[in-house]
Amino acid sequence: MKTIFHSHDLNTDHQSVVMSQHNLNAPNPVLPDMLKALKPDMEIFASVNHQEEDDPFMHKNIIFETIKHFTSADGYITDQVFTDRHHHLDSMFVSELSKLIGDKHFIIGPDFAKIPYFRQSHILDELIEYDVSGVMYDLRGTDFKNYSELQPLAKLKIHAKKRIQIIPVVESPERQEELLKSIPFEIVYIHA
Repeated sequence: MKTIFHSHDLNTDHQSVVMSQHNLNAPNPVLPDMLKALKPDMEIFASVNHQEEDDPFMHKNIIFETIKHFTSADGYITDQVFTDRHHHLDSMFVSELSKLIGDKHFIIGPDFAKIPYFRQSHILDELIEYDVSGVMYDLRGTDFKNYSELQPLAKLKIHAKKRIQIIPVVESPERQEELLKSIPFEIVYIHA
């Protein structure tokens, strides 16, 4: 089992990190490259979100350029691929991102959990077609003892099978242990 930790600084001893600001916007542009230089064996995922940009054309181009800039990252995370309040994918944008990212990891961020539960399986199937490596599922604040709150995630995990990674997002290692007692996962992302 792999645990990925959130970080926005170079002082981390974790083996696998998501480099981003606290709100999952892109990190300081020099951090991923510097961290890779300091710790070449570390697995680094860079968030490429830019939530401040409102113009759709500029927004997409900023994300493309951010990916091109973070050459040392092992993978890229973005939430900004949905339209219609998370009911549909921007298919052309996801296709271009997939081509640009190539053989590195392409992960959809924790906003995936905002998709209405009745659309999640369908959108997951679309993401698989675009070679997306994984989707994060935000469980921060979820009561793990309440099965009805975990049921959409459990159904999604069964639907995904081995085709794509479902990566739950929890607040702490203690919450990670609590979750894994209910549903096993291969990867968990810890972000307070």
